Amino acid sequence: MRELAYEMREDIQLIYKQTTPKGAPLDLEKLDELVKGSVDIHMHPAPDAYAARPFDDIQLAIQACEMGMGAVVYKCHSFPTARSAIIAQRIVDEWTKGDGKERTRVIGGAVLNYSIGALNPQAVESVAGLGGRFIWTPSLDSSHHRKISGLTGGIEVIDSNDKVTSEFAEILRLIAKHDLVLSITHHSTKERFIMIDAAVELGVKRIEVCHVTAPVTKTSIEQMEYMAKKGAYLGLYCVNFAPPLFDIDEAIEAIRNIGSDHFVLGSDLGNWRLPPPAINYRIFLGLLLENGIAEPDIEKMAKLNPKKLIF
Repeated sequence: MRELAYEMREDIQLIYKQTTPKGAPLDLEKLDELVKGSVDIHMHPAPDAYAARPFDDIQLAIQACEMGMGAVVYKCHSFPTARSAIIAQRIVDEWTKGDGKERTRVIGGAVLNYSIGALNPQAVESVAGLGGRFIWTPSLDSSHHRKISGLTGGIEVIDSNDKVTSEFAEILRLIAKHDLVLSITHHSTKERFIMIDAAVELGVKRIEVCHVTAPVTKTSIEQMEYMAKKGAYLGLYCVNFAPPLFDIDEAIEAIRNIGSDHFVLGSDLGNWRLPPPAINYRIFLGLLLENGIAEPDIEKMAKLNPKKLIF
């Protein structure tokens, strides 16, 4: 994987030369500078009991390091990543010594799905104790995700009075106590509004809202604006660059209407059908640049904002 970025370079350049508006080829040196030090806020390493993943924590980190990225955040639906991130970090740090690369920081956390006890306070304490930074709300096991998937049950975060449940309120208190990142995942917009309000009230200072343009959690410009005004960062993830999972025009519209101060970027990858996350993330930054998003705005979304959110 050490030659990954080099091997892909000529292919990506050819694609951009064929598709750049008005025939102007994308400046790949400029793109390389944007990638350098950037943060993929949402990667999926192997193994994951819920999905076939092609690359483990170590492989993903080395790929990102080869691309010059500053940090990667590992999310796993079925098991915490805070512990494995430490191991991956040690190996990547050793690898950078031999190759003369800048280290890529590896960030972990835990998704509060059934596999780790759902809304489990001890899971939050464990993440904090291991130096993890992210607590993701229930994703595939959330009641919202199960409902739209045609399934019953699921983990509830909102009660019948449109308040966060007592269990979720305890999670928020612990996130605030340890100054962790609350990442709000697969929930309805109504639930998200209520969760953000409760988090702010209980002292949570770091909030991300995942998948703001994805079908399962589709959010309008006005709804994104409300979340941003509450201090939440909005996660745009490129996935496969194709609707319905991602639409570059929707992403551009959101950035131009709401402003780059409020977005963080990710690949949401670790999918055996698609390229390595670091490759698609690089293409994502290139597409933003190609579509007229200014370099300082991309710098904010890819570097400054995620660093503020995490560190």
